[in-house]
Amino acid sequence: MQRDLWGQPVKRTAEYLVFHDESEPNKRWLLIGLLLVRKEHLGEVRAVLQNCRRKEGYEGELHFAELPKNFGGPWGKKARVAREWLRCFQNNLSDRVFFSALSVDRYSPRYEHKRFTSDFHTYNRFTAMALKAAIAWHLGPHKLDTVTVHFISDAKDRPTRPDRGWTDNFEQYLPYRAELDSFLSQSPSYPFLTVDLELRDSAKEDLLQLCDLLLGATQMALVAGSSRPTKRELGEMIVRWYRDLQQPPWQQQFGLHRKFNLWGFPDQNGSPYNKVELALNIDDGQLSLL
Repeated sequence: MQRDLWGQPVKRTAEYLVFHDESEPNKRWLLIGLLLVRKEHLGEVRAVLQNCRRKEGYEGELHFAELPKNFGGPWGKKARVAREWLRCFQNNLSDRVFFSALSVDRYSPRYEHKRFTSDFHTYNRFTAMALKAAIAWHLGPHKLDTVTVHFISDAKDRPTRPDRGWTDNFEQYLPYRAELDSFLSQSPSYPFLTVDLELRDSAKEDLLQLCDLLLGATQMALVAGSSRPTKRELGEMIVRWYRDLQQPPWQQQFGLHRKFNLWGFPDQNGSPYNKVELALNIDDGQLSLL
């Protein structure tokens, strides 16, 4: 904790909005995506995203899964806005917006299937794990004492399932678990968290849509699950970012160290790992997107 000129402790505090998305491309992988935006930067970030929309004259909802095949013509507006959003993240917004993606390998011999009696237990626990890691990696260097987290998830992705006899307790579990993790943390650089959670319609929230696009492109890089040129191009952007991050920070071209992060769980020892094998191969011999 910092001290003022008179030796009195001064708490370093911050307020962040964390936008959340999850995806299951197949039976093997579960992906959790988190987009972190400091509250005072929220208006600036939204203005940049809206400017991209205005240039193309497109105001509809953006989802990676629904991108058209091609970028050209009037039907390609959605894809062009999506591509421009990712370019803005790389070139402008990454100083204001951080993105973290956890890829859970359910085929790993060290994945403990018996620990999770229902699917929503799996999603909830790994979302809490992803949040803890994102706070540590992206905010740790700021040496904050306390952080207020407004956690925002897509309301359409949080249905209850009375036909199966259970109700998703995500809204209660996530804040409780995140605050408990911060209380139990042994790291002096991990802040004390206060967490609230809101379900929001993604059609009315550009930052949920940006999180969806970043996670969808990351999924594309991980599993190469589509032949659509638009989706492959966005996935290739992620591959280039990820390759660049494997270099020492002083040799990286995109400047995304601690701004974009992709990690996996569990490895052969049951631990997190940073070197995720990507299925989408690109051999263009360059890192630049321009």
